[in-house]
Amino acid sequence: MIKRNALLAGWVLAAGLCLLPSSMAAQTIVRSFNGDQGKSLATCDLGKTRCGRQPEMNVASNGKQLVQVTWQNVNVYDYNGKLLRSTPMSDFIAHAGLNPKTPDGKDPFEPLVVYDEFIGRWIITVTCHSDCFMVSASSDPMGSWGGVYPTCLDNGPCLNHDPALHIGYDKNGIYYCAGHIGDDNPHTVPTVAYDCLAIPPGEVKAIAGRKNPTHLNRIHNMPLGIQPAIDHNPSKAATAPEFFATRTCSRAEPGACQRSVNFPLEWLVDTFTWKGLTGTYNAGGEQVIKTDVGSKEDKWLYNVPCCGKLDSIPQRGSDVPLRSAGIHAVENVAQLGSHLYAVTGSGPCTHDCGRQGVDKNNLMIYVDLDCSRSNACFVSQTAKISGDNIRPAFGTVGVDDAGNVGIVAISSTETTDLSILLWTHKKTDPPNTFEGPTTIIAGTEPYTCFPDRKIALLASAVGILTARDPLDGSKLWTTHQWGGDATPCVWMTRIVEYQIGGKSKRTK
Repeated sequence: MIKRNALLAGWVLAAGLCLLPSSMAAQTIVRSFNGDQGKSLATCDLGKTRCGRQPEMNVASNGKQLVQVTWQNVNVYDYNGKLLRSTPMSDFIAHAGLNPKTPDGKDPFEPLVVYDEFIGRWIITVTCHSDCFMVSASSDPMGSWGGVYPTCLDNGPCLNHDPALHIGYDKNGIYYCAGHIGDDNPHTVPTVAYDCLAIPPGEVKAIAGRKNPTHLNRIHNMPLGIQPAIDHNPSKAATAPEFFATRTCSRAEPGACQRSVNFPLEWLVDTFTWKGLTGTYNAGGEQVIKTDVGSKEDKWLYNVPCCGKLDSIPQRGSDVPLRSAGIHAVENVAQLGSHLYAVTGSGPCTHDCGRQGVDKNNLMIYVDLDCSRSNACFVSQTAKISGDNIRPAFGTVGVDDAGNVGIVAISSTETTDLSILLWTHKKTDPPNTFEGPTTIIAGTEPYTCFPDRKIALLASAVGILTARDPLDGSKLWTTHQWGGDATPCVWMTRIVEYQIGGKSKRTK
């Protein structure tokens, strides 16, 4: 058993033109402990549950408590990793007054959780009977909750077909986006796009009492996979926009977001600006941003994830590979000041790669967008994170209140089990560079599930958030999957708090 808080010696990254040696890393793993875990194949009833799925874990903090969600449970922990309460997700939804069963009659899936420090409330979103949006009655997650189906309101339509819900917030509102079959955005794949809602803070708080919000501020035809930013600025002006971001996709086919070869991706940025209880989306238009520093030209090429027809990565001790196809998505968008931070995954470019260079394994592409002019964002910094001995997947980005950036991702190879890695960029580091990786926890066992399946599912297809601690802005929390149990279908999750620079003064 690996002890809590142990910082294991990391793999040495052999290459990476945008990386610094891991020996230069100054980050600290403050806390690291196991979160929720899956049920064994012997107790799995696939006809009624989703036990063959990936864990779909997310975590948030209110300064003294943590809430971790998986499709299976809502768990509350203290900061030392003590489990205070565990509630099956289906029961949690029912207690909030909603129907947990999805249209296919199975358990809910793809949850997210945030703690909005501006209203002192927890918010959990998950796909259930439609799209479930649940809010706590106080800052205590073990108190009462209420819920609504937001997209069903105001004549809908309900987004109850695998909507892959995304959530963000700032001082001015809460922003909620979900997939809508039949919509279209010209910069992502055809016949599916996102709807987004912007809900005033007071109306979100009222959801805890099961009162429907009346100002949804809904828009259709947003880009597929669009992520609303989380902005912790307590001084944000009422007229400052909320930002949403993702990447472009080829439109060659419905699955071209993840199946393209040498596709020159670009960044997409949308905005919402409040005016009272309503507001305006995309004043000045949706932004399509070239990926090189300064955004004068494109630098990065997206490729189908490695390897083979299953888009999978190997793991030590098993011939069952791990599915990495979902790495094409932007998992989350963090904001500090006027800058947006994001990372997306890609398969390796093997020919005609230009300045990106040739790789043999999956990689991640990081971006820092300067949106000082809200309708003219541009790339301030960017980096490729890759290496001969890693296969990074499902990276989630966090930024502390000093501007230090961390990326947590998972990796497995022929000689390693599924492990959780950390890369960092301190504000004082040379531009366009990252230190790492440092191994947060090294996998000890392969992960498999049903014997007749030739592949196992990983992480989360909806997104993985990194939360900044609301009482200490130098600390960042996230959660990820790792390989710690060889029992079929027993996925393992880890909850991690890390610090990149020194301690900051506590924020309100």
